[in-house]
Amino acid sequence: MLAAPLVLSLCALLLSGCAASASDQQEESAPPAAEQTPPADQETSEEPTLEDLLGEDYVSYLTETITMQMGSRMEKDPDGRYYPIEDNAPLTDYVAIDETTAFEVDEEGNPVILFPTGTVTDEANGEQSFRIPKLYQ
Repeated sequence: MLAAPLVLSLCALLLSGCAASASDQQEESAPPAAEQTPPADQETSEEPTLEDLLGEDYVSYLTETITMQMGSRMEKDPDGRYYPIEDNAPLTDYVAIDETTAFEVDEEGNPVILFPTGTVTDEANGEQSFRIPKLYQ
């Protein structure tokens, strides 16, 4: 009866020794991370810019698209207010649309523009985001 736990313990010890040996061998055979080079077809980790995603005239495209989305949102929600629409003023009177504009890229590769709380609508509405369809895929 004591033999079974002893055999199991020895097997566990043997297996853990094999696993450690295998991981040591893998570490020795892989070059340090600094020496690894990305494949030639892989892009660098540099983030795309709005101009990369939307083209040379991205400022006009963003301004028109976001203003249209704001108007649409106000039509759907009568309590929603967007300052540029209410004031009949350019979007750029409220936020910068340039290389400093905050954005993310969604899973489909489209930029999502992010405006801080209180810049284009009441603070109670929080940060505002606008998904911008890419002009070309």
